[in-house]
Amino acid sequence: MAQEKARKRSHDSYAQRGKALASTVHRLHGWVGSDPSKVPELADALVQLTAHRLLGHGYAVAAADAQESVRRAAELLAAKGPIGPYTSVDDATRYVTAVVHLATIQAGMNMPDAAGGTIESLQPLEDQLGDELRSRLEPQTVIWALSCSARAELASGDVAAANAYADAALARLSESGLEDDSDAEYLAVDVDRLASDCRWSAGRPEETIAFLYAAKVRYDDVVDGRLEEPARLSPALLERLAEPLFGLYRDMADRLIATGEVDLGLLTRRNLIDLLRGISGRWGDPIRLHLASALTDLSHDLRESGRADEAAAASAEADAIMQAVERSHAVVQEIAGERVSRGVQPVNWTPLPRGASYAATTAAGAGGVDPAMLQAELLQKAAVWLQRERPEAQRLELQRIEQARIDAQRRESERVEAERAATAQRAAERAQVEQTERLEAEQQAAAKRAEQLERKRRREERIEAHRLEAERREAEQREAERLEAERLELERLQAEIDELERREGRA
Repeated sequence: MAQEKARKRSHDSYAQRGKALASTVHRLHGWVGSDPSKVPELADALVQLTAHRLLGHGYAVAAADAQESVRRAAELLAAKGPIGPYTSVDDATRYVTAVVHLATIQAGMNMPDAAGGTIESLQPLEDQLGDELRSRLEPQTVIWALSCSARAELASGDVAAANAYADAALARLSESGLEDDSDAEYLAVDVDRLASDCRWSAGRPEETIAFLYAAKVRYDDVVDGRLEEPARLSPALLERLAEPLFGLYRDMADRLIATGEVDLGLLTRRNLIDLLRGISGRWGDPIRLHLASALTDLSHDLRESGRADEAAAASAEADAIMQAVERSHAVVQEIAGERVSRGVQPVNWTPLPRGASYAATTAAGAGGVDPAMLQAELLQKAAVWLQRERPEAQRLELQRIEQARIDAQRRESERVEAERAATAQRAAERAQVEQTERLEAEQQAAAKRAEQLERKRRREERIEAHRLEAERREAEQREAERLEAERLELERLQAEIDELERREGRA
């Protein structure tokens, strides 16, 4: 039973469907060169493949095929003459769908202005074919078109128009039945997030939290705890499950804290950090950059709450991660996307006209839930969630504060002990140095005394040698004088003897 559950949790039917669609496109590419009649089939296959990738937030991988899809659809549309009342609705539907896909990619890659311009380029075609064209569009295509327009209006600062488009997207989602479609789970998450962003800019914080909470519930149901066991997931499944994580949890944390739900906001931020830590080893630098950004946000939140020690620890971890991946904070912001500004005063708006909102033109008709009723239900669910989660979040944060206080005391005690040990060590080292210096001084003094004694001994030896030498010379001088005196005496005696002998001889 457990093995079967694990198999289902790791099974990726979305990826299998994508491979099948990509294989079909590849096969048709090979055929159209020799059989031009396959071009419409290829154009339809490209539309299906791009739509499938967009449902999984595969914006980057969908971009190349989306451009070809628009080109192929445009060629087929233009091949039957200029745009007019007799334009093929099938060709127009294919072309509009491909263009909406391209706009959705632009919006998904943080280019809302471009996405809005792409959607606006379809207006002449819609004016010509009207409801006949709009009724042929798939519900997801309608929702994407409305979402792109909402994002573009939000970026331009027209908050009222953005909310009107968001309401229309909510209504189309509700009546479409896509909320219960397993392949369109992210679409529902995206529409809830869009509504939350628009309400945030409109200065309606309670509605903002309600829609964002709905998006988070949907997303958590999709993930179903699988990000806590990333090793069980294929790289493609892990990337797809993790793609909305950072932006969704970041916005939830930001807006909870901004509306006074600080404990719940911090808890959400910490949950995000824990999930990012768990998957960072499998995904690499992009997730580590998100992790660094989340830690930086946490540091800011804690510092604003007067929890400087915890803030410093989070900031140090973020800095270490950034140094490890050798990127700048600007890259993190580019990857993470822009934050939506909060409106100061509540903004009101009127619903879109019937045609602009694609009302009663999607496959499910007009039987959806009234937006006001839907919003009231979401507000009630969010209020229940806030009431239920506040005490636990507060308890956890109080525990963290207490643990931080204990840790701070421990660190202070360790610091004092370390300083005491360092002081004792410095004193011991100083005593050792002094003893060494004293021994060296004594050795130097002894060596100096020995040298002085040696010099004195050598001087005395030289004096004694000089004295002996002087005595020897004096003795030699006396001996020489004595010998000279004896020689002179002998010469004198010999002279006398010689004189006597001469006298005797004369006698």
